[in-house]
This record gives sequence, C-alpha cells and structure tokens, in this order.
Amino acid sequence: MPLALAFELLHTATLVHDDIIDGDEYRRGILALHKKWSVNDAILTGDALIALAVDLASRYGETVLKTAAQSALELCDGEYMDITLSIERANEERYFKKIKEKSASLFRAATYCGALAGGGTSSDVHSLSVFGENFGIAYQLTDDILDLTQKGKAASKDLARITLPLIHSYVVGNPYEKKQIRSALLTIANENYPMDSETTKSLLQIMRQTDSFEYCKRKIDEHLQQAVASISMLKDSRYKTFLVEMTKALKSVG
Repeated sequence: MPLALAFELLHTATLVHDDIIDGDEYRRGILALHKKWSVNDAILTGDALIALAVDLASRYGETVLKTAAQSALELCDGEYMDITLSIERANEERYFKKIKEKSASLFRAATYCGALAGGGTSSDVHSLSVFGENFGIAYQLTDDILDLTQKGKAASKDLARITLPLIHSYVVGNPYEKKQIRSALLTIANENYPMDSETTKSLLQIMRQTDSFEYCKRKIDEHLQQAVASISMLKDSRYKTFLVEMTKALKSVG
C-alpha cells in the first residue's frame, strides 16, 4: 500500500505542475490548485508530494527507488516534448515516444514495481510491465479524444496540443485541409481566442472528415488487446480479473 501511495503522490504532483504549465484553471471540474491558492503554493505542494513519494518508494529497495526516479525523469522529458512539438515536425513516431514517456512510463513503473514488491517472478514482472505501458498508452489516447470531443466542444488549449487525431488529420488531409490546420493552430495560439469560434468548429470538422477519431480508437483497441495478451500467462486470480476489467472499462469510455 505505501508503494501504491508513492506512485499516486508522484502522479498527483505531475498534475499540479501540469496545470501550471498549461494554464488550466480546472482539473476534472474542480478549481486547479494554482488557481485555488497561488502558483507558488502549487509549485511547493507538487515538490512536497514528490519528496513524499521518494520517501515511500525508498522503503522497497534500490531497484524500486531507481525505477520511480527514472519514471519521473521520463515524465519531464515527455512533458517537454508536449510543449515544444509543432505540427510540421509531428508524426506518429514522435507522438508515441512522447506519450510513452509522459504518460505510459508511470503506468509501466507502477506495474513493474508492484510486481517486484509482490514477489513476482521475472516473467511476472515483465508481463505486468508490458501491461502497464500498453494500458498507459491507451489511456492517454482516450484522454486526447475526450479532451477534443466531450460536450461537443474543445478548449483552445486542447486543440493546440499535438495529439494523434490532429497528426492523422494533417498527414492524410489534402493541401487545403493542411493549410486550414496550420492557420487554425496559429489562431488558437492567440490568448484571446474564443472557444466557440468557427476556427474550433472547422478544425474538429477536418478531424471528423479524415476519420481521425476512428483511427485513434483503433489504436486504443490495439494497445488494450496487447495489454490483455501480455498477462495471459499469469495465473488466474481476482487481481488479474481486475486488470482485464480495467481494459474493458477504458474501452467503454472511448
């Protein structure tokens, strides 16, 4: 339980800092910490959560502690890629590298360290590590879709992020659509950009016309199938069932 808490605290710390970087005012419908208190308070809170996570993880030995630390470094690298990647330089390879580091690395580290702490065999540890990475990738893909499609609107910050639906639209779109996408991203970058503008509707329409959301959902299915396959050799238990049910729940959300 303390190790699980360590990863939960590490995850929470990244959310606190991400909200500051992205300028988000709300987190899951609740006022973001830097808006509720202040930026300085939020930064220090995130730092404190990381320190607490390290303290908890250190009780489980050097390998677990190093894995948690490496995951934190990958998260930072993935976040940097997220805020610096442009649509002209974006492709699927770069996108998946980004989400493997920004999101999937924490899932992978949690399942890997959990298997180690639980006394799993080397085969168990590997299987659960692969499960965590694939589930993490599918989770981020699902989150990207929901950010763009929930309630029929998309916030400007979500449209401006380089996601798989946007990349797919740009790659398969015709020259006119490519030009529209570039123009829309420049417009959205404006701080005074209105969320309900025609630019937003146009960009989302291009994504639908190019079947980019459906393409993304197929990628989600692929990684969820790989996640389930990776633990097929584990002995049956209620915990293995929980993991399989998690994949089904995530698929139903998308």
